[in-house]
Amino acid sequence: MRGIVAFCFAMVIGSVAQAQDGNPAEPTDADRQVIAECVANAPHENVSPLGCIGMVSDPCLAAPDNDNTPMMAACLEREGAIWDERLNDDYQALMDGLDKAEASKLRDSQRAWLTVRDATCDIEGSFWQGGTGYGGAIAGCMMRETGARDISLVALRTYLDQ
Repeated sequence: MRGIVAFCFAMVIGSVAQAQDGNPAEPTDADRQVIAECVANAPHENVSPLGCIGMVSDPCLAAPDNDNTPMMAACLEREGAIWDERLNDDYQALMDGLDKAEASKLRDSQRAWLTVRDATCDIEGSFWQGGTGYGGAIAGCMMRETGARDISLVALRTYLDQ
């Protein structure tokens, strides 16, 4: 696992500078690769893929020039965008393999999850209402909740494929 973490850290550090040349909240292909490899390798390393959440944002947040609220939010939004892309792709792939009744249940489940995610992040954001940390709190919550949901859908798809 240390080898994977070291590789991922090196990839992210290299992409931090690249992302900051343009929109710092825009993920790079290297960022996407870090997350994809972490999720794919987690079962082989006997670790939870939930540990992959933060693999892009944590090094970004640790960068010396990112110690201000807008950059912190951008780091979290950057990784959040990756998890959102993955969630949409993995949800569609799962839907494509289900019959009509199962697809309807998954759609209902996804809608319920969206309600819970939004309520959870609203609560977290409420602690910062009127403060500069509000945007970062919402971005961090959305990233974490979306990543966890994607990992859950990947696990369901893996189970169904067996």
